[in-house]
Amino acid sequence: MLHPQNSADKLGFAEIKELIKAHCLSLMGQQMVDKIQVMHQYDQIRKFLSQANEFKNILQNDAALPIHHFFDIKQLANKAKIEGAFLTEEEFYQVQASLSTVFAVIAYFNEREGQYPSLEALFEHLPIEHSILKKIDQVIDQKGKIRPNASRELLDITTGIAKAEQEARRRIDQVFKSATASGWTADGSLTVRDGRLCIPLLAENKRKLKGFIHDESSSGQTVYMEPEEVFALNNRVRDLEFERRREIVKILTALTGELRPYVPLLLSYHGLLTKLDFVRAKALFAIDIEAEMPGLINEAQLKLVNARHPLVYL
Repeated sequence: MLHPQNSADKLGFAEIKELIKAHCLSLMGQQMVDKIQVMHQYDQIRKFLSQANEFKNILQNDAALPIHHFFDIKQLANKAKIEGAFLTEEEFYQVQASLSTVFAVIAYFNEREGQYPSLEALFEHLPIEHSILKKIDQVIDQKGKIRPNASRELLDITTGIAKAEQEARRRIDQVFKSATASGWTADGSLTVRDGRLCIPLLAENKRKLKGFIHDESSSGQTVYMEPEEVFALNNRVRDLEFERRREIVKILTALTGELRPYVPLLLSYHGLLTKLDFVRAKALFAIDIEAEMPGLINEAQLKLVNARHPLVYL
C-alpha cells in the first residue's frame, strides 16, 4: 500500500462508521459495522457496493422490506444446544418473530426474482424450514405466551384454576354479603391483602367468622379476613398454579429438544438478519449523503466526478 497506515483515521473513517451504526436496528448489525475495513480487492468492493445500492433502490423505489424484528437468536440457539436447558416463553417468541421475518424477507425477494441479485445471493443456499416455526406456533401464541392447550395436562390445569377462582370469588361474595347484612363489616369493599381477597371486618366481630386474618388497619379497628372456605379454595388455586408452572417447564423443555437439531440453521438465519441490518444501515447512510454507486473498473485508475467527503457534506 502506498498510503500511510493511519490514512483511514485521518479521512474520518471511524466517524463514518459511527454514523452508519446509528441506522442499525440491532447490536449484531452494529458489531458488523465495527468490522468494516478499507478494502482493496475488486470483487469484494463490487459485491458490498452492489448490496448497498440494491437496498438503497428498495428503500427509495420499492415496497418496504418486511423487516420487523431483530433479536439475537445466535445467543438463543447456543442456549438451546445445551442438553436439559430450555428456552423461556419470551425467548421462543424472539425465535418465532425472527423466523417470521426471515421467511417474509425471502418471500419478498422471491416475488422479485432477479431484480436484486446481490441481495438474493445472501440467502441463495439457505434452506427454508417452515416446520421450525410450525412447532413453535403450536406452543407459543403471537403475543409470546404459552397456549393454554399446549398440552392436554396444561389445559386441564388451566381449566381447574379458572373454576377454583370463580368458586372462590362466588363464596367470598356470599360471605361478604351475609357479614354486611349482619353489621359485622367495616366501611369499604372487598380488598386484597398478601395477594388474597379479604373481607374488612370490624375488629370486635373478628371471632364471628372463621378464617385467616391477613392484616389490620393502622388504628386496629378493622381486620382483613379471608374466610375459611375461601382460604381452602385459594390454596387449591395456588397448588394448581405450581402445577401449571411445572407443566410449562416440561413443555418448553420438550420444545427446546425439538429445536436442538435445527441450531445450525438458526445460526444461518441469524447471519442473514445481521447482514440485512448491516446493508440496510449502509443504504440509509447513502441516502443521507445523496450518494450514488461509483462505476468500477478492475484497473489502477481513479477519476473523481462530483466527489464529496461525507463528513464535509453533512
